[in-house]
Amino acid sequence: MTGRPIRALVWVAALAVSAPAIGQVLREDPRQAQAPIAEAPPLADSVSRLLGAGHLREDEKRALRVFHGAWSAEDLASPALRARAALIVGAWDDPVFSDEAVPAEDRAEAMLRRGDLERAIEALAGATSVRSRRIRAQALEGLGRFEEADAAIEPVAALLRRARADRAEDLVEGVRALAIRARLRGEPAQNHQTFLALVARARDEIDRLYWPAHVAEAELLYDKDNSAQAREALVRALALNPRCADAWRLLGRMAVDGFNMDGVDSIAGRLDALLGTLPDAVGAGSAIASSLRARARLRRNDPDGALEALAPTLARMPKQRELRALEAAAHAVRYDFAQADARLAALDEVSPGAALGYFEVGRALAEARQYQRAAAYLEEASSRRPDWPPPLVELGLLELQAGRDSRALAALRRVAELDPYQVRARNSLELIEELLTYDTVESEHFVVRFKPGVDRVMAEEMLGPLEDNHRIVAGAIEHEPARKTRIELMPDHRWFAVRITGMPAIHTIAASTGPVIAMEAPKVGPNHTGEYDWVRVIRHEYVHTVTLSRTKNRIPHWFTEAAAVYLERAPRDYDTVRLLVDALTNDALFDMEEINIAFVRPKKPTDRAQAYAQGHWMYEYIVERWGASAPLRLMDLYAEGVREEAAFRQVLGVTRDEFSRDFAVWARAQAASWGMLPEPTVRALLVEQTLADEAGRDRVRSALGRFALDAALALAGAGRAGAFEPPLVEPTEAMVDGWLERLGDHPGALQLKIGLALQRTGGEPTMDLAPTLERYAAARPVDPAPHRLLARLWLASEDPADRLRAVEHLEYLDAREQQAPVYASALARLLADAGRLDEAATRAERATTIAPFDPALRELAARVALAQRDLPRARRHIAALTRLEPGREVHRRRLERIDDLIARGG
Repeated sequence: MTGRPIRALVWVAALAVSAPAIGQVLREDPRQAQAPIAEAPPLADSVSRLLGAGHLREDEKRALRVFHGAWSAEDLASPALRARAALIVGAWDDPVFSDEAVPAEDRAEAMLRRGDLERAIEALAGATSVRSRRIRAQALEGLGRFEEADAAIEPVAALLRRARADRAEDLVEGVRALAIRARLRGEPAQNHQTFLALVARARDEIDRLYWPAHVAEAELLYDKDNSAQAREALVRALALNPRCADAWRLLGRMAVDGFNMDGVDSIAGRLDALLGTLPDAVGAGSAIASSLRARARLRRNDPDGALEALAPTLARMPKQRELRALEAAAHAVRYDFAQADARLAALDEVSPGAALGYFEVGRALAEARQYQRAAAYLEEASSRRPDWPPPLVELGLLELQAGRDSRALAALRRVAELDPYQVRARNSLELIEELLTYDTVESEHFVVRFKPGVDRVMAEEMLGPLEDNHRIVAGAIEHEPARKTRIELMPDHRWFAVRITGMPAIHTIAASTGPVIAMEAPKVGPNHTGEYDWVRVIRHEYVHTVTLSRTKNRIPHWFTEAAAVYLERAPRDYDTVRLLVDALTNDALFDMEEINIAFVRPKKPTDRAQAYAQGHWMYEYIVERWGASAPLRLMDLYAEGVREEAAFRQVLGVTRDEFSRDFAVWARAQAASWGMLPEPTVRALLVEQTLADEAGRDRVRSALGRFALDAALALAGAGRAGAFEPPLVEPTEAMVDGWLERLGDHPGALQLKIGLALQRTGGEPTMDLAPTLERYAAARPVDPAPHRLLARLWLASEDPADRLRAVEHLEYLDAREQQAPVYASALARLLADAGRLDEAATRAERATTIAPFDPALRELAARVALAQRDLPRARRHIAALTRLEPGREVHRRRLERIDDLIARGG
C-alpha cells in the first residue's frame, strides 16, 4: 500500500545523468592527507598505569600528572609545577613566570615563546644544559645574531659527537638545537634522517612515555611536507599528554593548510580551553589559537578578521614575532601596503634582518594571487635568508602558477639543492623540466603547450575554438588580458595534478591560475579522468583568467566562479536544478560567507556543487535585476580593493544580507517557473485522496489514532502533508487523470502518470504515452527524462519522418551533456542519413571535440565532411587518424588520396 507510489517515481532518478561541476580549482594544500583530529585520543593505558603506580611518592605522582597533562588544580600549588603546566598549555604570559622559584630554563622558555628574547638570554646566564643552549640559540636567531646562535649550539654538537646521550630530553633538545644550526648554515636537509633516528631512539629506546619526542618528530616531518606521518606522531603525543598545546598547534596548522576551517575553530577553542586548566588563569586567550585563527582568516581572504584575532594577543605579547608577521600579512591582504611595510619595519627593529615577516606577507599575497607583489616579498625574504627553503618553495610555486617558468625553475632548482625532502618543490621541478620538452602552437590570444606525440592531434585543433571563447568572454567581461593566455595540455591526470598543486592527486580536470590554464587531455584509460567537453570547460577557466585580470586578482571566489558558469552559456542539468530546489525549500541556501568556504572546504558531499550552482543563480539574479553592467561595476570596485559588503552597497544598493533575502524570493519564483514547486504536491494529493472515503479514514485512524487523523485532515485541507506519513492510497492512472482534469498540466501528476504507465509496459515508452511525455516536458522543462523517452520512442520507429522527430530531443540532451559524445554522434548520424549535412557536420565536430582521441568519431566526421565535399576538414580528421592509429595503412592511403584530390582542385 505504501511502496508502489515511490517505485512509480524511480524512473526519474534512474534516467538522470549525473555530471560533476566543471572547472573546480581546489585551493586545498595537498599535504593535508586527512582531516586533523579535533578531539584528543584517550590517555594511553601505559600512562594511566604509571600515574596509578603504588610505589611512587605523592610528589612524584604530582610531577608525572603535570608532565602527562592530567593535573588537577591541587597539583599546581608549587610555582615550578604551575610553570611547567603553563608551558604545556601555551600560557606563556602566566604570572607564575615572574616567580624566581620557577627554574630559569622554564622562565626563559616562556620569554622566548612570547618574544622577550633578550630577557630569555639574560635568564639563562651560566646555564649549560642542552635545553638552555637550544633556547639561547633560538633567541639569538630571532634577534638576527646568527653567528652567535651558531656558536651557542657548538657545545651541544660536541656533546652528541663524543658521548651517547642517555636522557630522552637531552636527545630531543639536542636534535632541536642541531636543526637550528642546519637552518643557520643553509643545510636544511643535512642529517634529516639522522635527526629522525635520534628522536626515534629517544621515543622507543630511552623513554617510551616521553611525549616531546613525538612532537619533535612531527615537527621534523611537517617541515618536509610529510603531514600524514606528522599527524600520526601527534596522535601518539596526545595519547601521552592530551593537553600538549604544541601538538594541537601543529594539527591546527594542518587544518589551515587543508582549508578545514571547522577544524581550525575546534582546535583554537580547545587551545583557549586549555588555559582554563590553570587555577585563576589570566589573559585573553591562547596566543597559539590567535595565530591559527589569523592564518585561517587570511586563507579565507578575511584580513580584517585576521587583525581582529591578533589584536588582543599582540596587546599582551607585542614582541611575539609570528603574530607580528601575520599582522603585516593581514595589512597586505587588505591592500594597505604602506601599513604592511610599516609593520615589517617595526619587526626589523626587534629582529634585524629577519625573513619571517616578508615570508608571511609573500605567502599570503600569493594565496590572494597578487603575484607581482608576492614575488617581491618572497624574494626579499630569500635574500635575507638565502639558504632557507620556505620562501623559495613558495616563490617557485607562485612563479609556476604565474607562467614565469624560468623564474620558477631557478627557485625550485635552488630548493632541490638545499632540501630534496621538499615534496611539492621536487614534484614541481620535475614538472617544469618536463614542460621544457613540450611543443607549442599559437594564435592571437593563446599559446597551447603540449607533449610531443599524439596530443598534437588535439592541440592543433584547439586554436579556433579558443579564439571563439575569447570573443565570447572578452566581449561579455569587456576586458582583455595584457598578454597571451597559455593553455597547458597535460598528457594525463598525474601531470595535471602536479601542475596545479605540486602533488600528484587532485579532483578536477582543468584549472586557471590567471595567466595559465592547465587541463588534462580528455582521454580514456588508466591515469585519465575521461572525455569531456573541453571547449565549455576552458571557456569557464578563461572567464577566471579574464575576471582575475580585470579585478587585479581581487575578485571574491564565489563571484569569479559564478561568472564562469554563467558564461558557459549552457542550460542547467537536472541534478543541479534538484540540488538548488532542495536547498531552497529546506532553507539551506548558503549565505555570502558560507558560499566561499563551500568551494574549498565542503561540509557535505553536495556543498561544492551547490556553491557553483547557487553562485551562478545569484549572478543571473544580479544581471536580471540590476542589468548586465552591474557585475562589471562590482569587478571594478574589487580591483580598487573595495570589499564585497561595501561594493554591494555601492553598486546594488543593498547589504549582502538584504541581497540574500531578496534573492531567495526571486529564486522561489524561478523554481516555480521550472515546474519544480507544484501546488499542491503529489503527496498532498495522495493524502487528500486517502481521506476522501471512509475506508481510507479507517486505515489512517488505525495507524495513527483520532488526534492524528484530525491533524492530517487539517494538513490535507491546507495542502500541506510534509509531516504526515500514514498508509496512503495506491495511485492509479484513472486517479491521476482526475487530478489532471482538475488541475491542468500539474508537473507532479504528469510525472506520476508517466511512471505508472512505464510500470505497466515494463519501462518501455509506447506511442500512446507520447502526448503525456510532451505535456510533461512542457510543464517541467528542466527534466531530461521525457526527452530521453521520446528520443528512444522516435528512434525506434521505421518511419524516417518519425525518426527525425527525435532530433529536437537529442539536441536538448546534447546541450546538457558534458562528458560523452553519445548524443552528438547520434545526431550526426541521424542528420547525415536525412541529408541535412551542415547540421550533421556541426554535431560530428562536437563529438570529436568531446572525444578527440576516438578513431571511430574521426571516421564519422571525415565521412560527413566528404559528403559535404569539404576536403580540408575531411583531411584534418584523416590526418588525425594517422596519428591515433599509426599502424593502420588504410589511413595513410586515404590521406594520400585526399591530398591528391585537393591538389587537383577536388
